[in-house]
Amino acid sequence: MPSVIQHALGARFERLHPKVQWRFALASSDHRRQIGTGVMEEMSHSLAIPAPMAWMLGARRVAPAHTGYDIPFTVENYAYLDDAGRETYSYVRSFDFGRRTSKMDSVMVPSSIGASVIDYLGAAPDMAVRTQVWVDADGGLRLTSGPPRFLVPLQPRLPALASATTEAREWWDAKKKRHGIQVEVRNPVLGRMFFYLGHFTVTEEDCPPGRIPARARTKRLVTAE
Repeated sequence: MPSVIQHALGARFERLHPKVQWRFALASSDHRRQIGTGVMEEMSHSLAIPAPMAWMLGARRVAPAHTGYDIPFTVENYAYLDDAGRETYSYVRSFDFGRRTSKMDSVMVPSSIGASVIDYLGAAPDMAVRTQVWVDADGGLRLTSGPPRFLVPLQPRLPALASATTEAREWWDAKKKRHGIQVEVRNPVLGRMFFYLGHFTVTEEDCPPGRIPARARTKRLVTAE
């Protein structure tokens, strides 16, 4: 069975840089996991994000609650079949702000529409977004997400996020021999709301299905796109 990104890109998957292919070829049949360690050179939020909203997003593992520069982080990636039988690619992220740690969880599953996937954000999950995937001229993976759909009641409401879109890119830096990541969330009226830029290295190891931790799965199954 192809990985989630292989399914979305089809033959275009071969246009990714080999190191990026390795990252996103991880599938449930491999019985492997990847662990990345690195540094977020910048993690910033717009002043339009009030502190209670940032705190709530952090508490629900949708987005880091804190900001800063040169933040150590880890990312764990797991591939498995969810309870609906869908190929799933899971991200478990942890950001070390010194006395504080922020978590961010998401899972990605195939979509039935075009070169896209469905991302479920937060441990519940709290949000779903349809994400278009494509390959840029340098062999990097580009992900363009539309406005989120809220899956659980959130208080306070998040009107600034209701029409926000996300542009993300992951690539291989051949000179520095490491992976790069950049994420920008923008609102059409308020402009940039979140921005993350960092780099990391990745190792891979055996991980049979019975060793996949609960944190790699959402607390409830959502199948609607």
